Amino acid sequence: MRVSYEWLSDFVNLDGIGPKDASEVLTRLGLEVESLNVIDLSEIVVGKVLEQIPHPKSRNPLWVHQVDLGDRVEQIIAGAPNAIPGSLVPVALPGTTVPNGKLVKDLNIAGYKASGMLCSAEELLLGDDHSGILILEAGKPGDSLESVIPSQATMDIEVTSNRPDCMGHLGVARELAAGLDRPLKGDFMPAFTGTADPPGRDLVEVSIDEPDLCSRYIGGVIKGVKVGPSPGWLQRRLRACGVRPINNVVDITNYVLLEYAQPLHVFDVKKLGQGEGGLPEIHVRRAKAGERLRCLDGIERELTAEMLVIADAEKPVAIAGVIGGEDSAVTEATTDILLEAATFSGPSVRQTAREVGLRTEASARFEKGLPAELALAGARRAASLIAELAGGTVHREWADVYPRPQEPVRVRLRPARVDEVLGVHVPLEEAESILKRLNFHVRALEDGEWDVLPPVFRLDVTIPEDLVEEVGRVYGYDRVPPTLPGRRHDRWNPSVPSLGRRLDAAREVLAGAGFTETWNPALVSGRALENLRVAAHAMRVSNALSDDMDTLRTSLVPSLVDVVALNRDRGRSEVRVYEIASVFLAPVGDKTGQPEEPLRLCAVATCGAEADSGRKAFYAMKSVLDACLADLGAPICTYQRASAELFHPGRCAAVVIEGRQLGYMGELHPSVLAAAKLEGRMIAVEIDVEPVIEAAQIPRARPLPRFPAIERDLAVVVEDHVAAAALQAAIAEAAGEFLEQARAFDEYHGPQVPDGHKSIAFTLTFRSPERTLTDAEVDKVMADIRLSLEKRHRARFR
Repeated sequence: MRVSYEWLSDFVNLDGIGPKDASEVLTRLGLEVESLNVIDLSEIVVGKVLEQIPHPKSRNPLWVHQVDLGDRVEQIIAGAPNAIPGSLVPVALPGTTVPNGKLVKDLNIAGYKASGMLCSAEELLLGDDHSGILILEAGKPGDSLESVIPSQATMDIEVTSNRPDCMGHLGVARELAAGLDRPLKGDFMPAFTGTADPPGRDLVEVSIDEPDLCSRYIGGVIKGVKVGPSPGWLQRRLRACGVRPINNVVDITNYVLLEYAQPLHVFDVKKLGQGEGGLPEIHVRRAKAGERLRCLDGIERELTAEMLVIADAEKPVAIAGVIGGEDSAVTEATTDILLEAATFSGPSVRQTAREVGLRTEASARFEKGLPAELALAGARRAASLIAELAGGTVHREWADVYPRPQEPVRVRLRPARVDEVLGVHVPLEEAESILKRLNFHVRALEDGEWDVLPPVFRLDVTIPEDLVEEVGRVYGYDRVPPTLPGRRHDRWNPSVPSLGRRLDAAREVLAGAGFTETWNPALVSGRALENLRVAAHAMRVSNALSDDMDTLRTSLVPSLVDVVALNRDRGRSEVRVYEIASVFLAPVGDKTGQPEEPLRLCAVATCGAEADSGRKAFYAMKSVLDACLADLGAPICTYQRASAELFHPGRCAAVVIEGRQLGYMGELHPSVLAAAKLEGRMIAVEIDVEPVIEAAQIPRARPLPRFPAIERDLAVVVEDHVAAAALQAAIAEAAGEFLEQARAFDEYHGPQVPDGHKSIAFTLTFRSPERTLTDAEVDKVMADIRLSLEKRHRARFR
């Protein structure tokens, strides 16, 4: 949003506070100023044209002016004829650099001296009109132009979605006043200026057919307006904020939108269809099938039944919250107008704007959710300006349909909570003062708590922590001392660590293995999921921001593959990334219910260029996953041959703990890489985290074993199709109670084993908690293990 520094000064005393200082205060308060543009008019002077004659020798149309500068008269040549004698004009003297960057020099044009330049609005960066000289409405020859037009400064501010009140100058000024601890000029609710009879509600009939989509509609009748150009100061402010002036009535609605953040619209009353009672009618309803509307931008748009429209007795005259219709627009012939101020549902306006392909200043504000009380404030301000600048007569007692009045929100706050949350002591009086400066009403209760009533324009404040945030940002987050993480968590129980703390063990393992953690959007392209065949349980959002973000993701793998592609495009050949986040799965047979949200761990790594790079990468990923599970305290997992949509057939394994499948690990399917325009091969693992945590034991300190262990290695030769997990299970079953651990550490294919066979080497650890085992006891167990493997898997031993 673009904000005018001059406009802010209408509401708060900025003496001693320059544009740069103001932008720093706003940024500290959370309204980040992205850019600051200052237009210095101090070197431009006011001149009065005494004489204007055509240049007698120039081939091009030029005019020679004699200009009074107060202490002298200078001859200045210009190419525009509108600076007639008696006009007050801005003059840039030789040596001056005008705001658009042009350096003015003494010139001789076809034998005539030119000592300076008469400036246009475009050259002064006060507008886009370069066709003629800017004619001033006031001023004294020789004075600085700043005495007539203050030097301009505009700020581009990033307003967060929860603060629509700051999408107007009044809201920004309110923040600035609180940050500077200076009073705010004026009240939120202007005085009502309507006095004319008959009452406005008797001049128009208003009804709301969709109260869920329109919580309030105000229609104020103003008669006898004279449509014409707006005064210079109003046009200047609109242009400074990027809005093109049209006429005084329309300009006032745009002005109030930029001032109060309340969109308004004006209809020509005589162009509204009348009902049976002979009065113009306004109906806030959904569009009907086949209805069309030619909008103010000249485009005729087809309306759908999901769209909310403003209609008269016969037809739609505006798309609610987005744009008005051309047929009911105000023109130079208009004398009587209906001023509209309404409150529309944010999601409805957002969806409609997206469907018609038009996002306006009005829709940008409505879609964030505006308070219904703001409509009356904006309407009163606009009516006052129309009466002043367009000569209109405002009728009293407007039509105001308000089916569900805005309920006040009360928040109870224990003052000590401010210090607890912020981690720094804020004096009680200062915290209370900050809230009051932000227009919060604070009342101390007998039990010591505060009963706080937020202002009607702050819909984002509903809980005590919101109030603490308000105190903190004005008090200054830079005054909060740095502390180690967790120091202020006095209620944290170290014996029951949080899920985040437990997962830190896995993060450390992944970081040590060279993986970088990423955070990716939960919304992805539904079409991409369909192409990858993982859209069976996908849920599409009803009001997507774009086609690339219209579906909740069902797997973390595609997002990480895109991260790898982005890094490859930046020149990185070897990429290892991971993410721990939720996926969203629609209930079986019901894509409208609440989704399941399993928390998953996913890691993706590129493979080398060697022939056996895939095998090496698989075992490398397996060792990383095993280490993660071990550090999480989970039981040893097994790997079983499997197939999955995103993985290469024949190069995929299911990860299993205690008979429960967690997910998959293996080489990604070539189609997954092709979708991301990647070449080569890639290894990935994706598992559910909750089952791991459920099966895990929180690490506890245990006494060291009293008796020594005996280790034996066993090399088992089996056919290629026999899985190591099956051998490990057979070993555990045959070994009995003395086996402490069985771990596969090597797989061999070569001349020492028959074709179609492989050798898998295990390390077996034996221990008794009661005594020292003898070699004879271990030898007997080893014999039982060999016999079991021979019978179940036709194994031989090396």
